[in-house]
Amino acid sequence: MHSRYPASRTVFLATTALALLCAGTQVLPQAALAQENATGNSLTEAARIPFNIPAQALASAISAFGRQSGLQVTLSAAQAGDIHTSAVVGSFTPSEALARMLTGTGMRGGVNGSSAVIRLGAANASDLSIADGSTALETITVERGARNAATGAGFQGTPDWVYETPASVSVVSRQAIEKKQARNAYDLFSGVSGVSVAGAAQNPGVAINVRGLQDQTRVTTTIDGARQNFQQAGHGYTSNVYIDPLLVRTIEVEKNTAAGVGSGGSHGSVVGFRTLTADDILLPGRNGGGWIDATRGTNAYDFYGSAALAARTSDNIDIVAAISRKNLGEYAIGGNGTLVGNPGGDKPVFTGSDITSGLFKAGLDLENDQRVEFGFIRYDASFTTSTALATLQNTNHVRNLTGTLTYTYKPDDPLFDLKGQLWWNETQNRQWRSGRNDYGEFDVSYGLNTYGFNLENTSKVDLPAGVLSLHYGTELFLDRAGTEALNREAGDTDNTWWFTGPNPTGDRWLSSTFASVKYEHQEWLEASIGGRYDYYKIKGSSTIDGGSESYLVTPGVCRIYWTTGPNIGTCRIWTTRPVFGQRDIIHEIDLDQSGGRFSPEVLIAVKPLDGVQIFGKYSEGFRPGTLGEMLLGGSHIGNLMDYAPNAYLKPETSQTWEIGLNLTADDLLTGGDSLRVKAAYFDKTVDNYIALGTVSGTPATGGQVGGYYAYTNLLGDSRLRGVEVEANYDAGPYYAGGSFTYTKGDFANTYSDDPWGNATSTGSGAILYVSVAPKYRFTADVGVRFFDDRLNIGARANRIVPSEQLGLFSTVYRAKPYTTFDIYGSWDFNENASLRFAVNNLTDVAYIDPMNSSDFPAPGRTATLSLKVRF
Repeated sequence: MHSRYPASRTVFLATTALALLCAGTQVLPQAALAQENATGNSLTEAARIPFNIPAQALASAISAFGRQSGLQVTLSAAQAGDIHTSAVVGSFTPSEALARMLTGTGMRGGVNGSSAVIRLGAANASDLSIADGSTALETITVERGARNAATGAGFQGTPDWVYETPASVSVVSRQAIEKKQARNAYDLFSGVSGVSVAGAAQNPGVAINVRGLQDQTRVTTTIDGARQNFQQAGHGYTSNVYIDPLLVRTIEVEKNTAAGVGSGGSHGSVVGFRTLTADDILLPGRNGGGWIDATRGTNAYDFYGSAALAARTSDNIDIVAAISRKNLGEYAIGGNGTLVGNPGGDKPVFTGSDITSGLFKAGLDLENDQRVEFGFIRYDASFTTSTALATLQNTNHVRNLTGTLTYTYKPDDPLFDLKGQLWWNETQNRQWRSGRNDYGEFDVSYGLNTYGFNLENTSKVDLPAGVLSLHYGTELFLDRAGTEALNREAGDTDNTWWFTGPNPTGDRWLSSTFASVKYEHQEWLEASIGGRYDYYKIKGSSTIDGGSESYLVTPGVCRIYWTTGPNIGTCRIWTTRPVFGQRDIIHEIDLDQSGGRFSPEVLIAVKPLDGVQIFGKYSEGFRPGTLGEMLLGGSHIGNLMDYAPNAYLKPETSQTWEIGLNLTADDLLTGGDSLRVKAAYFDKTVDNYIALGTVSGTPATGGQVGGYYAYTNLLGDSRLRGVEVEANYDAGPYYAGGSFTYTKGDFANTYSDDPWGNATSTGSGAILYVSVAPKYRFTADVGVRFFDDRLNIGARANRIVPSEQLGLFSTVYRAKPYTTFDIYGSWDFNENASLRFAVNNLTDVAYIDPMNSSDFPAPGRTATLSLKVRF
C-alpha cells in the first residue's frame, strides 16, 4: 500500500466543511483483504472518537465518515449507486464505526493500519454480483492523513491526522473549546504547545504568538481562510484578531510551513479558525435542527450564549445560521498572592465588554464532485480602554466582517484536488477619546480592508515504487488601510495627524506563488522539496512633525498707525490687540516600495518502526514591512513624542531548522486505549528583525531634526529556539494528556540609530517594545468518564515561567512565575440536552500574564454553568 498524506501543509485547508480529499482508487492485496475480513476489525485499532452519522445515501455517508474520522475517502457517485447506510452515533474506533455504518448493506469494511477497505459482494474480488442482484463495487481505498476530522481522542480532542503528519501542527477541537468555558479567545490556546497569546483585559481582540514571533503579520491568522491583518498602534502589541469562541469549530496551528496558501509574507506560522458547519449542529438522522446554549458565571461572567440553526435539502444544499451574545463586567483579580507594583488594585477598571456575533453559510454540492460555499461572519464589540487608574477613557466599537466564496473540485481523478477562494475582511475600530488637560475630545476611526484570492491544486501519480504528489498554487491579497480623526474642539482641528500618522493610510499588495513535490515510498519514507516566491508593493504617505509656527487667530483693531519712522504703516496704538496661536508644521512623505524573494523548504520523514515517525525540515521565511511599519508617522497623542518612517527599512528573512517525532500506539494497557505524542525541536534565525526604537536624523527636508521613534532593523541575528511536546493517552473511561513548551529568544540589541547615516545604538533600552514569549509553559489535563461517556469530570494545571523581557517596557514590571488549576465537567441528559460546568483559577491565584500589561492582572476564581439544548 502506498500512503497518501495530503501534500499541502497550510491552514487554508481549514475552511469550514471543505477538507481536501485526494482522488484515486487502489486495490488491496488479497491477503490483506482476507485478514481484514476474518477479524472484522483493523489490524491496528485507532482511538475511540465521537461519531454522529445519520442514515443516508452511501456517497454522503462516506463523506461524513471521512470528515469525522480523519480518514481520506475516495468514492465516486457511480460507485456508490443507490445504497443507503445505517446511522452511527457514539464513540467508536473508525473500524467499528465503519462496520456499523455498513450493516445491512451487503458491504464489508474496516481500517487496516494506515488504510481501510470497503467492498460490496462476495469474498472474492472477481465476483461481480451478490444475492440481491445489485452490482458489486470495485475495491475503495480509504487513507489516513486527510486533514478533515474535527475531533479525536484525548484532552484536546486532537484528531489522529495530527500525529501522522510530519509537521509541527496542533489542533484545538470543538469539544476542547466547550470544555474550557472561555472568557474570550485568549483562553482557547492554553494547551497548545509553542503558542502564547497577548490579550489585554479590556480589548477582546487577541495577538497570537507562535514560537516567539507575533504582530505585524509575522504569524498569519485566518477565519475560514480569510486573513485577519488588522493592526492598531498602541502601547505594546499591535495585532488584534476578533473571533467569537462559540462560533468556532476547530483551530489549526501550523508552526512551520513555507509552500502553501497562508504562508506568503510570513515566517511560516499560520493559525486558522474554522467556524461551525451543519455537521456540528444537526442531530443524527435530521435534515433540520439547531441548538440553544447559555452560560452564566461568577466574577462578572454575566452571560454568554448562542443559538444556531442548520438545514439540508434533497438538492444537496446545506445552510447554517448562528448568533452569539456575550456580556462581561469588570472582574476581580485573585486574592491569593501579592502583586508588587500592581497599580490596578483588586478590580481593574474597564475590563467588561458587550459582544454580538453571527454567521451565515450556504453550501451547494454540484455534479462531478464540485462544491460551492458562501460564508459571512460579523463580530461587533463595545468596550472601554484606559490605563488602570485613569479617570479618562476611550470607548471603542469594533466591527469585524469576513466574507468567503469557496469552490472545490475533487473528481475521481488523481490529477485534480482543486480549491479556489475569494475572500474579504474589514476590521474597523470607531473610538471616542475623552478630552485631556492639553487637548479636547477626538473621534477616531481605524480601519483595514483586505481583499484576497487563492487557488491551489494537488496532482498525484502512481510510480512503480511509490507515489509522487505535486501541490501548487498562488495567493494574492491587498491591505487597504485608512484612519480618520475629528477633533471636537475648534482650536485643535489641526491635531488629527496625531492619530493618522501612527496608523497611516495606504495600500499593501502581496502575491505568493508556491509549489512542492512530495515522494512517498511504502509507507516508511516521505520526502518533499518546494518553495514560494513572494512579491510585495507598498504605496502611501506619512505625516511627520516639522516643528511649530505662529498664526493669527483673531485680527486686531488699530486706532493709530505710525506715519513716520522705521515702523511707518504699522499699528502704534491698538483698540483690540490681535490674538496669535501656535500650530504644528507637518510634512507629507510619500513612499512607493516593492521587492520579492524566493523561500525554499525541504522535508524528509521516515518510519523506522510501526507507529514511529521521525521528520526533519528546513524552511525559510520572508516578511516585508506592513503599512504601520513602513509608513509610521505623526505623534503620540498630545504631541508627546514624534514618529517618522524609515525609507531604508529592509524586509525580515528567516531560516528554520526543525526535527520532530510522531508516536502512535494502541492497546497498550487495555483493549481500545491509545497513546499519541508529537514532539519537535526548532531553531529559527531572523535577519533584519524590525523593532520600534529611538532614532535620529532628517527624514525630510524641513522636517524635525533630533530624536524620534521609527521602525528599524536590528543588526545581527535574532535567534529563537525551543522544544514543543503534546501528548494524549485515552483509555475510554479515563484520559490524561498535556503540553510542554520551552522557548528561548535571543534578540539582537543593536540597530542603526540614524537610518540616513551610520550611527549605531547599543543596548536594549532604546528599543521600545519586542514581544517575548514565556520561557516555559506547561499544561497537564486528566479526566474520567462515567455512564457510557455521559458524565465527564476533569482537572487541569497550568504553569508559566516568564522570559526576560526586552525593551523600555521591560523596566515597568517584571512578571513572576505562577501556577493555576482548573476543574471542568459535563453531563449529557440525552442526545438533546447537556450541562457543563467549569471553575477556572480554582485556587484564586493573583497573577499577571507575562504577555499582557502589568496594569491588568488576570481574573480570579471564576465558576461557570452552561446548558445546551439541541432540537
